[in-house]
Amino acid sequence: MELNYTIARSKKRKKTISLQVKADGTAVVCAPHRTPIPEIDKFVREKESWLWRKIRENGERQKEIKAKEYVTGEIFFFLGEPHPLRIEAAALGCDKLAFLCGQFVLASDKVLQGRELFVDWYRKSAQEYIGERVDHFSQALNLIPRGIRISNARHRWGSCSQDNHLHFSWRLIMAPRPVIDYLVVHELAHMKEKNHSERFWGLVGKTIADYKKQRIWLKDNGHTLDI
Repeated sequence: MELNYTIARSKKRKKTISLQVKADGTAVVCAPHRTPIPEIDKFVREKESWLWRKIRENGERQKEIKAKEYVTGEIFFFLGEPHPLRIEAAALGCDKLAFLCGQFVLASDKVLQGRELFVDWYRKSAQEYIGERVDHFSQALNLIPRGIRISNARHRWGSCSQDNHLHFSWRLIMAPRPVIDYLVVHELAHMKEKNHSERFWGLVGKTIADYKKQRIWLKDNGHTLDI
């Protein structure tokens, strides 16, 4: 079977070539802007066995994730904790989707809109909660972003633009609080260090001592943060 991959070139990247496999099984080669194609091909061939293993692992993970059915008793995560869903008749006066006493409550006549309503609820909750964490850590680090946006990114949890606007995926609100704090500090640190150098990780580590633990959790469990 032929191994297909996409190339992401960057003028910031000076020497190293790296590989990553996204959750959907897509292989991406990150290379310096002027790296010749033969050199990239050679690098991929040398890493071919590793790539195929990662692609298989991702495929197995995706099979484990079942599409939500939006039925009573189904579990949805919020800030790392599991919460059951309860379907109630709209006549009972509940909102289309509400979070009450540790349970999600969805109106029975809105089940077909379940995912849309959950995404909207998660997005608003992420804007509020992550916004509060950004405020907290930005003051502690004396790094004030120019703005915060909650995105629909599926494979990128957070990013920091060149002009210091921060972006976070709404899916992150399903992760445990320490993981969210790590991502917030990670992106704030990029305001000072636009790379992943030792100085960058040193800055992250001063604030989040166990950041490596949170990175591992996200790597191992990030594929489950979806609905």
